[in-house]
Amino acid sequence: MSVSRKWSAGLSRAVRQRVRFFLTGLCIGVVLNTLVQTNVAWAQDWCANPPAAAAKGGFTVSAQKGCAPFTVTVKNTTNSPDNLFLYVYDYQGGDPVASKSGVADITHVYTRPGKYKILQIGNVNTGSVACQEIEVVDAIPPNFAAYSCADMKVIVKITRDAVAEPYDDFKIDWNDGSPIETVSKVGEEDILATHTYQNKRAYQIKVSGNYQGINCGGGSFQQVTPLLSTEFTNPVITKLTTTGTNVTLQVQAGAQQAVTLYQKDSSGAYVARAISRIGNGSLVATDITTHPTCFKVVSQNACGEKFESEEVCSIGVRVEAREKENEVIWNAPGNPTNFQQYTVTKNNGVLRTFNGFTTTSVVDSDGITCNEDYCYQVTALSGSVEIVSDAVCVKAASSTPPPPFTTVQVSVNGDNRIDLRSIPPIPTSQSPSYRMIIFRQDQPGGAFVQTSMEVDRNIHQDGDVQPQQQSYCYQVVYQSACGVSSEPSKTVCTILLNSKTATTINWTGDAPFADEAIDRYIIEKVDGSGAVLEEIAVGLDTSYEPVQDDPSVLEIRFRVKAVSKSGAISYSNFYTYLFPQEQRLFVPDAFTPNGDGTNDLLEVKGSTNFQSMQLTVYNRWGEVVFRTENREGWDGTINGQPAQPGTYAYRINVVNVEGKKTEKTGSVLLIR
Repeated sequence: MSVSRKWSAGLSRAVRQRVRFFLTGLCIGVVLNTLVQTNVAWAQDWCANPPAAAAKGGFTVSAQKGCAPFTVTVKNTTNSPDNLFLYVYDYQGGDPVASKSGVADITHVYTRPGKYKILQIGNVNTGSVACQEIEVVDAIPPNFAAYSCADMKVIVKITRDAVAEPYDDFKIDWNDGSPIETVSKVGEEDILATHTYQNKRAYQIKVSGNYQGINCGGGSFQQVTPLLSTEFTNPVITKLTTTGTNVTLQVQAGAQQAVTLYQKDSSGAYVARAISRIGNGSLVATDITTHPTCFKVVSQNACGEKFESEEVCSIGVRVEAREKENEVIWNAPGNPTNFQQYTVTKNNGVLRTFNGFTTTSVVDSDGITCNEDYCYQVTALSGSVEIVSDAVCVKAASSTPPPPFTTVQVSVNGDNRIDLRSIPPIPTSQSPSYRMIIFRQDQPGGAFVQTSMEVDRNIHQDGDVQPQQQSYCYQVVYQSACGVSSEPSKTVCTILLNSKTATTINWTGDAPFADEAIDRYIIEKVDGSGAVLEEIAVGLDTSYEPVQDDPSVLEIRFRVKAVSKSGAISYSNFYTYLFPQEQRLFVPDAFTPNGDGTNDLLEVKGSTNFQSMQLTVYNRWGEVVFRTENREGWDGTINGQPAQPGTYAYRINVVNVEGKKTEKTGSVLLIR
């Protein structure tokens, strides 16, 4: 047969088939329309109440129950041809003809869980109706977890939740060639199944939910590697460190081994804390306020097998500050096995080590300085376990008075200030922190009053003094870092250089050194700049009579240098000595205060080496009309008005630089 004839024949068959379906549908529509028209009182649920004129149809379903997506196939069981029937696959009541919900397909796929009605509508005489019900169930994979135990055992735990509840039982494929295992639900607990593998490798375990009778359900996978017994070992605590109220434990465990921290309570029982990790690392317990507190780490696999570490306990430390010493006291860390030693550190340096487990205190008196902070820590070594206490600090204390200053000296410097120096009685290498308190006596026999204080310094300069007018005496007190003061040092006094007679210079003999006597004095002649021109040794004398080698030299500047037996030096103030001179006073017999610039004033003339001078003028009745204490002279006025011409008396009182007093009286004529 030619291609064209085959195509023509095929076309003819296709046309005949489409015409047949058209006519069938038309006929069914006519029949059903007739049914509806003749039975207007007919109820809307055709499955419960078929139309009165309808015959009973018939069909089968490939399966009454299945997992979504669920495919069903219907088969007409009447004697009428299949092409005379339509099907509604999710009939929910009502008129299927009016809604045109019927289809000729005999296969349908359900994607959602639920119960469904399938309605068959047939064009048989006055029409036929048949119904069947099917159920579509969910196929969500159940939730499960797989755990490796010792000896190559693996346990599967299926969670009893809303996903698992619809299933009748579960299928487990262990992925090692063994038969599929069926496990059933018992009570309300999670479902457990155990399997032992023969080979160590990774396995993809599949767990599926199962509906009995239809053998369907969703499944999921989890990979697991079974473990040998040697891979489950007791965890080990290698180090315990206390920091404040936290205790940190370093733990060694298998790479996949989960460990939980247990803490011993007051009854001696171990209680699990919600502190866990997997493998090596640290666990931190908080709010630990008493010591010793004991710990264990415990590993428990899914099979219920427990693996525990040895007990390790913390160390608590307290430090008590005593008189120039600190006592460190600690508790023993439980009853550890293989104890080796305690190491006590002080400010991060090793203080002592002890091999005896029962030794729990040590007294530290090595270089303890008042008011300094010292921090102590105790470490116990027991086998391979290191137990470290918290660091506890204390401020050193002492109530014992320190020794007084013994080496103290004073000296007057070139700026008329007083320098005071001392050597601390406790070396600064041992006690770098201290105070030097300075007390000064301003008058002989007077009280010593605190005038200043130096902190961590042994040099003081006193500027609130006049060392050229008087000698000053000092005492110094050493105060330790603890605030405890020593007895005052011996008194030291400055050397006051002056002149008590017209022909000598004199100085005080009180010692400027606290710890030794004066060995000798040396008189220094100095120039205006302070450079020494000559030194004169005078032994222990406290006076010296200057010699006027040059009559033109009327004054010499001196300073006294005191030298101790050890060579220490103290200087006096500078003093200018004036060689004695005869007092020469000249007052004119008359003066003419007329403003011509010649002989207008009554003034004293003559010697200039006066320390003080006073001129007093009297009238004829003995009344004072003029008085002055300098050399300004009288200009012949009284209260700003010209005085009357005539004779006036005067008195002159002078004191020279050596303190010698001279008085001169006489009369003078005022001429106008």
